[in-house]
Amino acid sequence: MNIYLVRHGETAENAKGTYYGSMNVGLNKKGIAQIETLSKFFNNVNIDKVYISDTKRAYETAKIILSEKSMPLFRDERLKETSFGDFEGKTFEELSKDYPKECQLWVKDWKNFRPPNGETYMEMYERVSNFMDELKEMSYDNVLVVTHSGVIKAILCYVMDGNMDLFWKFACSNGDRVLIKYEYGNLYLDSITHALLVD
Repeated sequence: MNIYLVRHGETAENAKGTYYGSMNVGLNKKGIAQIETLSKFFNNVNIDKVYISDTKRAYETAKIILSEKSMPLFRDERLKETSFGDFEGKTFEELSKDYPKECQLWVKDWKNFRPPNGETYMEMYERVSNFMDELKEMSYDNVLVVTHSGVIKAILCYVMDGNMDLFWKFACSNGDRVLIKYEYGNLYLDSITHALLVD
């Protein structure tokens, strides 16, 4: 099974550099162009099933990739980005001023720190891990998963025997494509393709 992971295209919040896991924003002009470029790759891939996070940006990305193909999109809450709670819509610089003590704790124990009214990275990993456990039971040839940076990096950690210490060792930009393969009971990283530059 080929599992294609795609990070949604750029949004206005990405351009501003904010944390916005739960904010439901759509793609900006650059984000649309990124995914239109990416979609050319999928013209020759017969996708069997499409999973997306329940966000506008993931939905718009999937629709552009599929273009004229009429396929159902299966929304899965487990594929949503980490919820940053009260930190949403703010940059780290802003948070450092508004929540200095919390930011110190966040840096010290990033895996288990919970932003006010948010979730920890480990809680996000657990739901992503649950999704992957189920996906491995499926018998598709090509699966498309349109999601977010944190989720994709968590999936890569899942592939690396669940080692979340590797989370920050992976880059994941808007419009990036990752191919995970599952063959003979073995899950492995095949390739990471960085999005082409779009002005």
